[in-house]
Amino acid sequence: MKKTVQILSLVGAMLFTVSGFAQDSPQKIHESVVKTLNKTPNLGFGVSAERPLRSAFMMYEQLKASGVEFENYEIVIWSKVVQDIKENKLLFDFITEHMDENITVSVCAVAMDRLGVSKDDLPKGIQVVDNAYVRIFELQALGYNFLIP
Repeated sequence: MKKTVQILSLVGAMLFTVSGFAQDSPQKIHESVVKTLNKTPNLGFGVSAERPLRSAFMMYEQLKASGVEFENYEIVIWSKVVQDIKENKLLFDFITEHMDENITVSVCAVAMDRLGVSKDDLPKGIQVVDNAYVRIFELQALGYNFLIP
């Protein structure tokens, strides 16, 4: 439990080091942090607003550019940002541009139903999960280090 808290603290601190969304190349993470993060192969982000959603994608880029080796990186999305993805072309395009075969993006079906969003309204490659919170519990049970900023 203590190691999980330490790793989550490191990831949280790194979230705030991402400077700007339009940055061409992500800032490299210190070598000692990379070594620590390489001890966990599964990372996840839970997001319910646009800014943390963008940050989750940028964090992926920063981790990858810094040499962090992970097997799985999943972003779980719920709340009004699901509707924002449908209605905001800039956000839709941002997600489309930053999708990667090594990122799993899951969207909550409950939020989709309540906000009138269909799978066709979302960027290609996004998975629909029955319930975002249940998905987060599942990922934690699978050993993911999970962060909800």
